[in-house]
Amino acid sequence: MTDIAVDSTAGHQLRTERRGVLLATVLVAVLVVPTGVSGTGVALPRIAEDLGSAPTALQWVVNGFNLTFAAFSLVAGSLADHLGLRRGFLAGAAVFFVASVLSALAPSILVLDLARALAGVGAATIFACGGALLASKFEGAQRTRVFAVFGTIAGVGLGFGPSISAAAISLVGWPGMFAVNAVLILVAFGLGLACGVRDVAHAQRPPIDYRGAVLFASGLALVIAGIVQSNTWGWTGLGTLALIVAGLVVLAGFTVAQRHTDNPLLDLSLLRNPTLVGLLLVPVAGAIGFVALLTYFPTFLTVVWDLPTGTVGAVMLIMTVPVIVAPILAGKLAQQGVSPRVILTVSVALYAAGTAWLTVVGVDRSVLSVAGPLVLLGAGFGLGVGLVDGQAIGSVSPARAGMVSGLVSTVRLGSEAVAVAVYASVLATLVTGRVHDLLPASLGGQVVDRAATATAAGDLSTVGTAVDRSLLAQAYNDALHPVLWVLTALSLLFVVLVAVLLRPETEDPQ
Repeated sequence: MTDIAVDSTAGHQLRTERRGVLLATVLVAVLVVPTGVSGTGVALPRIAEDLGSAPTALQWVVNGFNLTFAAFSLVAGSLADHLGLRRGFLAGAAVFFVASVLSALAPSILVLDLARALAGVGAATIFACGGALLASKFEGAQRTRVFAVFGTIAGVGLGFGPSISAAAISLVGWPGMFAVNAVLILVAFGLGLACGVRDVAHAQRPPIDYRGAVLFASGLALVIAGIVQSNTWGWTGLGTLALIVAGLVVLAGFTVAQRHTDNPLLDLSLLRNPTLVGLLLVPVAGAIGFVALLTYFPTFLTVVWDLPTGTVGAVMLIMTVPVIVAPILAGKLAQQGVSPRVILTVSVALYAAGTAWLTVVGVDRSVLSVAGPLVLLGAGFGLGVGLVDGQAIGSVSPARAGMVSGLVSTVRLGSEAVAVAVYASVLATLVTGRVHDLLPASLGGQVVDRAATATAAGDLSTVGTAVDRSLLAQAYNDALHPVLWVLTALSLLFVVLVAVLLRPETEDPQ
């Protein structure tokens, strides 16, 4: 593990004022990065108008970022342990800045997809290094408070991504969203230069497990790519199955390789700890019960309720405002002796309640009808984010901080990438089927196919006047409800798993 030293005037402890700069450095970055997960969904209809509305290509704007974020998080943690947390953080910020600029200037959907994938690499490095930096400089109750703030800001970035993006899009179009990201991450880079942290490598630095890094990143990427492409090739298509099976085989090879190396990318013995596994399942539940809806519910508001972009952002605030308050509440409850098991189990239970309640949504505009479930979903996510990071990173020695930080990010973003991709693919399939059911065959096959594709993509600008748009709205609404019930069932399953794995006799990860 890389040791972090400071200038001679500070001795072996980072001065209080520099700790503040370090905290600001990480918080600015974790405010910006999650908008790439949630905020891009708001921009998809506008991107479709300018660069094309092919559903698979549009999904890669979101999923390409999620895929590389997930695939490189564990690798980034290992690189941080080897090269240094501050150096890794700055490198990640630089990559994210370049990718954001390229995204804003992208002349085609292909360039935008590639730029978002590059942004995911930078984001992975930022999160893996940022969490470990905070864990290395704050201890005890102070660490709990810091990670509560960390969770709040990360939640603000993820939760307010749709609103921030909607505001930027309304002012200067969809490229403005990426331009804002570029400016803010540049601020984080500058703060990182001024924070006073210095990376001093031990005489015997742990080598990088390059074989493990390649196997893990490629295996996870293949699995996620197969899930994303299922929307085009079908779940039983040869290409889909080939990618998923190949990815699983590579990941199996990664597992074997980790058992036979002295410096593994991931110490698999960590996964024997039921508490750590339980903590890792919390962000998985959040990906299913919160992030997937946060990413694509704006499309429902656009297609079914026909709301303008600015209004969509305002409605999504109902879901995101609780994300600001809940992490601080979770931190205070933990400091007052409330078991993390109770807090985290409740957070997952709120996903089940929220998704079940959201089934009241219909084609008629009624913001009041969805306010309750959106609040529950936001509160559930806010209670878990931050608390999980602090508990997980604090459960291991400093030498493994980067590894565990990367593992948490990998599980979080990997599950989000899979959840968002599966959600989008299944919903698109159901929407397409319902459009074909509801539109009269007299319109002609090409017209119906085009309407189905446009509805699934959330872009009705290409639909001709001959098509009754109320039927398209009905089709999207009909498709959403069974998906919501599946999310509810999965959330209930995770309630049980988290409660069992974090039971009192295994709650102390030490």
